[in-house]
Amino acid sequence: MRSKIDNLKLGLVLGILAPALTILVVYLIQFSGYDFRELIDLLVSKKVFTKIISLCVIPNLALFFIFLNKNHYNSARGILMATIVFAIFVFITWFAL
Repeated sequence: MRSKIDNLKLGLVLGILAPALTILVVYLIQFSGYDFRELIDLLVSKKVFTKIISLCVIPNLALFFIFLNKNHYNSARGILMATIVFAIFVFITWFAL
């Protein structure tokens, strides 16, 4: 019987939400004095925007291994797909900025 947790869509959603929540937490803890748009402009001008986005994907690594350990391969596949989407975004952004 297949678990409801072993779901590609769940993995994709978690793989997108985990970095977004990480970005939000970092913003609230470290940069709450800035308007969000000002922060993005600051990070781009200092050439660290893509580096920060790349670091915010680290929680996906933990989620990926948790799902692999529980034999939820479809959810792990969704996490991996979301991570690849972030990697493509970082790659495109790196060359565009």
